[in-house]
Amino acid sequence: MKNKIAIASAFFAASSFSFAEIALTESLSVEGFVNTQYTDGNGTQDATFDLEEVEISFLFESGDVSARIDTDYIGAFGTGDLDQAFISYDVFGGTVSAGLMDSQLGFEAFEAPGLYTNTLAYSNGVNSQLPATDEGIKFTKQLDAVSSIGVALSNGGGTFIGDESNGGDTTIEVAYGRDLGNGIGAFVGFRSDNQSNDLINAYVTYETGAYTFAAEIVDGETTTDYQLLANYAYADNASVTVRYTTEEVVGGDDIDVLTLAHQLALADNLCLTSEFSDNGAATEDQLFSVSLLFTF
Repeated sequence: MKNKIAIASAFFAASSFSFAEIALTESLSVEGFVNTQYTDGNGTQDATFDLEEVEISFLFESGDVSARIDTDYIGAFGTGDLDQAFISYDVFGGTVSAGLMDSQLGFEAFEAPGLYTNTLAYSNGVNSQLPATDEGIKFTKQLDAVSSIGVALSNGGGTFIGDESNGGDTTIEVAYGRDLGNGIGAFVGFRSDNQSNDLINAYVTYETGAYTFAAEIVDGETTTDYQLLANYAYADNASVTVRYTTEEVVGGDDIDVLTLAHQLALADNLCLTSEFSDNGAATEDQLFSVSLLFTF
């Protein structure tokens, strides 16, 4: 569902289910997902069952021109909104896109399709240093068979190419990914705005047989976060994942979280994911969740 620089098939092999675009016309199709989740914990988390997210994406393609509109409903917040909406044009051997687009940074997908777990690595995405969605323009290009690059100018949460005193916050983002061969992929990305807020993101993936490994660093102005992940696909439709993350907290103790997850594809477009996570800094902060994800 997401639009990131690809360096290895691990990005898209997290789950055994698939999308099947529904063709409405020769140039227009639709796809999406529905994600429900039960969550319980022994800390401040009460037992809940939520419709986590529903997304319907409209995809248009005609020659060198394409467009994407992702309509999104976040159940936890009860809000409906546009997730992405952009136009793309193939030119200069690459693609220029303009509109509302996801960032290229971060190892993980931003949503349930493509994730190995129910939660996101860093603060479950709530206070993550990694950017999410911006308005702007982006140029991506496949440099050769094993490497690709992306450069984006965006609003960084303010007004794109605007007066700094009036909320203007032009941000530049550069990303480079390369397949190094022998199952190894590498990525490095940099992001900076006119307020001198710099962020470096880098990760390495390694695939061998049924195993996938990943190591990531997110280095911001004041804190540095790390992620280590290992996934083992023990069957064509099932896998287990172990993830360890460390987040720095300014003026406080680091947050270390160990996460165990299991994925089972009940059908090509139906996946059951169970997860247990333990915050090592708080003995009463264990979390258990089970999600059911339907894709179409």
